Amino acid sequence: MRKAFAAVGAAALFAACLAASPALAAAPAPPPASDVAYRLGVGDRVRIRVLEWRSAVGEVHEWSALNTDVKVGPGGNVSLPLLGAVQAQGSTTQQLADTISDRLQTSLKLSIRPRTSVEIVQYRPFYILGNVNKPGEYPYRPGMTVLQAVSIAGGMYRIKDADVMLTTSGDLRVLRLEYAGLLARHARLQAELNGATAIAFPAELARQKNDPAVAQMIGREQSMFVARAQATRAQEDALGRLKSVLNAEVGSLEAKMKNVDRELAMLKGEVTSTTQLVQRGLATAPREFTLRQTMLETADQRIDLDTAVLRAREDIAKADQALVDLHNKTASEIETELSDSEAKLSQTAARIATDETMLGQLPAGPGGAAAGDSGAAAAYTIVRPSDGRIKEVQANEMTLVEPGDTIKVAVPVRQANSAVTDP
Repeated sequence: MRKAFAAVGAAALFAACLAASPALAAAPAPPPASDVAYRLGVGDRVRIRVLEWRSAVGEVHEWSALNTDVKVGPGGNVSLPLLGAVQAQGSTTQQLADTISDRLQTSLKLSIRPRTSVEIVQYRPFYILGNVNKPGEYPYRPGMTVLQAVSIAGGMYRIKDADVMLTTSGDLRVLRLEYAGLLARHARLQAELNGATAIAFPAELARQKNDPAVAQMIGREQSMFVARAQATRAQEDALGRLKSVLNAEVGSLEAKMKNVDRELAMLKGEVTSTTQLVQRGLATAPREFTLRQTMLETADQRIDLDTAVLRAREDIAKADQALVDLHNKTASEIETELSDSEAKLSQTAARIATDETMLGQLPAGPGGAAAGDSGAAAAYTIVRPSDGRIKEVQANEMTLVEPGDTIKVAVPVRQANSAVTDP
């Protein structure tokens, strides 16, 4: 008992109190004050802890297989042992905890509902682009304002050298090619995840197919799509052939078993006849002994055939499981790559937007000037996912930022006399 309480510490004492008071145990734990209104989304990382009070032995059982940190995946789910995918997107931490407890009790037919706690250990990031020094993706902190987000991104952008525009023009071309490559990769991964027979490249990419560099990227992704599909099919075919061989082996063994069964029936009849003859003095006892020994040896062969059939069927089951594991592993790898490509697409889009802004600016003087030195105040726009839609919110420096927000920072600047075109 002391060892169990030492392992779980204060959580065990609290669970013991709950067990002593049925009314208290039935009431759900109040959510943390900071997470009352917060809804989980893709990219959030949460820490899950499951405890169960076992009154029969007077111990608190800790579900170590479920006590882990997990990330809300692209589909809005968290993947947990025993439960599989659990919907997390749109839920509060308390709602997710209740869902896990309910599903554990239902699926495992537990008499006492386990207690689950869910804590956010890392919020999904926010993005900032436009007239800031370091646009991109940054970790979110609760209570963050737009002004603090701008500060994290290095403050307002300052142009220090007119030659920067020449560099930016070349960088923009590289970034756009990088973005096109990421779009092609994202389309290929999405097609693989959906089990499609061909890649549906976005129209934005199709319009650039005459660009040799873009055409090369599209061709490379198509080759990778075909290669991965062929590799998967090869593994599936190998497992399928193995199953065919094993099924044929089972059929052959079952045919042998029928022959042995017939032989045993014949031997049994012959032993019975010989025994009667021995009793009447018409046959010798050694003859009966030999027949009985032969019958026992044949029965042993029958048992060996049974064992061989069981082993073959076990190998068939293993081949079936290998097929399931192959599909699950492939899907998991694709989802990981897809999530990574989406993050890189957001980062590259932010850098492109910044370079495009720079190309429309001229330095105010030899010493350089801030992008906003024209006297106008910066304008902030927040692009925010909400209920499956994207909405734009006009903001100011004190507007609170939410995880997943994209902050656009725009400052009126003096324009160049002639527009700079994309090379």
